[in-house]
Amino acid sequence: MDPSPRPAQPTRGDAVTALALGVGTGALLTTAMAFVMSVPTSGSLAIFVAVVALIVSAPVWLIGLLLLGGPVGWWLHRRGLGSPPAGATAGAVLTGLATATILLTFGNHLLADIVGSPWGFSTGLVVIGAVVGLQTIAYAYRARA
Repeated sequence: MDPSPRPAQPTRGDAVTALALGVGTGALLTTAMAFVMSVPTSGSLAIFVAVVALIVSAPVWLIGLLLLGGPVGWWLHRRGLGSPPAGATAGAVLTGLATATILLTFGNHLLADIVGSPWGFSTGLVVIGAVVGLQTIAYAYRARA
């Protein structure tokens, strides 16, 4: 009788695939949120806003996951905290810190003409960061036969 599937240590391939999934998920969810939040203020330009959001958010998520998510993920792995809740918490905290830093540095003028509430957009990004963190850890530590 075969043993039940168990979580295995992630390989480098798992980490790279989880990174790609995180970038794709983050970029697509950010694009969807930008579209929904820009419809009331931008009207018919909301599709343009969504296209720009996709083009801008994909490299931003890639850089963020490489510079922030990678080291924190490695630290969590070394501490034996490879659980989806730990990933979700790390993703939410890191995204919140990065978003707050950007908004405080550049001011609310960065998004004020596109979305009604830049801080509401920031809150949405924190939720997306939690989803991305949960997904990357869940994929990397998935059960294998």
